[in-house]
Amino acid sequence: MPASRRKSRKSLLVKDNEDLSCCYNETNCPLQARQFLKDRLFNQNNDFFLSSFMEEQQRQLEIIVKQCISFGESNSVLVIGPRGSGKSKLVRKVLSDVSQKLGTDYFYLFLSGLIHTDDRAALQDMARQLELENVVGDRVFGSFSDNLSFILDALKDDSGKSKSVVIVMDEFDCFTYHKNQSLLYNLFDIAQSKQNPLCVIGITCRLDVVELLEKRVKSRYSHRSILTFPNFQFSDYLDYTRELLMLPETFSCTVFQSRWNRHIQNVLDETTVTNLFEKHFNIKKDIGDVVKLLIFPICSISSSHKFITSTDISTSYSKLHTDTKAVVLNGLSILELCLIIAAKHVVERREGQPFNFEMIFNEYQAYSKRRSTGMQSFNKAVTFKAYEHLIALELLRCTESVSNHSLAKEYKPMCMLIDSSQIKETLQKYPECPTELKNWAEYMYT
Repeated sequence: MPASRRKSRKSLLVKDNEDLSCCYNETNCPLQARQFLKDRLFNQNNDFFLSSFMEEQQRQLEIIVKQCISFGESNSVLVIGPRGSGKSKLVRKVLSDVSQKLGTDYFYLFLSGLIHTDDRAALQDMARQLELENVVGDRVFGSFSDNLSFILDALKDDSGKSKSVVIVMDEFDCFTYHKNQSLLYNLFDIAQSKQNPLCVIGITCRLDVVELLEKRVKSRYSHRSILTFPNFQFSDYLDYTRELLMLPETFSCTVFQSRWNRHIQNVLDETTVTNLFEKHFNIKKDIGDVVKLLIFPICSISSSHKFITSTDISTSYSKLHTDTKAVVLNGLSILELCLIIAAKHVVERREGQPFNFEMIFNEYQAYSKRRSTGMQSFNKAVTFKAYEHLIALELLRCTESVSNHSLAKEYKPMCMLIDSSQIKETLQKYPECPTELKNWAEYMYT
């Protein structure tokens, strides 16, 4: 056999072995999948967008931006929605699509209310982004309006025509706290008077943001708003989650990609996982909140743990929705647990009416007399110290808005800030919990 053929066959075998190592041994592919999903879900500047999530909002915003760039029609719009609902992602997606369709024949400015804490800082950064520092220099103007007008006039060409300017203002509500709201007033005034083709896009999570505007500013705002509040059903929510976790066909290893997608489909079809996602959906419907739930499962992927499992999702859910009151209850002493159970008995007997320390202590004494062996009994002074500790931990609270100083502490009306399910869970997990204590609490749940 010729040496060249032997060499080519050897190189082909090496290539095949590399593919086999990648696809069947699955040592590198899980790490690549983990990195890909981390870039998709946790990197704010990625280009991944759930196109079916906000079709109508995307269409509305795209029309406004196109009218400014293509026809020079100035406008202002607010994108409003809770944190994690995809406001910034929507704006970036629209600007990216518009740039691909119409080119980059416009100026883009980004301002953040958390960074640009006053109008001077915002104006300086606008000049920097437009590369007009040399034009502005150390010029001194009479007002903020003169500064802004000079910057916009500097963008005009020899014929006096100016390119469109798209200004994205993140954390828009923070700009309303600037002195006299000069920046907002001048931007809205320019947009309304059509001095320059200007499109102002505000991003905020405050529903009452329009009420924060001064009267003169509000009169120049176009009163256009785009809401990104979730309006989908649980089946759509599960489809979005599936789309977030699926690997694309462009993934480096098609064999692992097919195997991964098939595994994700099977995991999301499990009843336990579906129930967990439904609970998560009922608490908060934002897609951004799904990403929080997927942080632990994705970061757990390794060469030895190649796929996301239902256990990973269950663990992540339990970490994300930890009951802080249950954690506090697990750190109580036996005496304090006795007082909690006694208080619960008193509340049930009184049908939810307030109670006081004397009622709890009488209940505790009755329990101490009934039990045959085991736990130590404590006197009233020690019991009252434990009672005060429960108040300090905010497990019990006085029902009066203003404390009545003339009333002794033992007789102040109190209420419980925990429920039966939390007490039951605590007794199940409490280390070396006395059996008599569990039996005393048992009839609350039957």
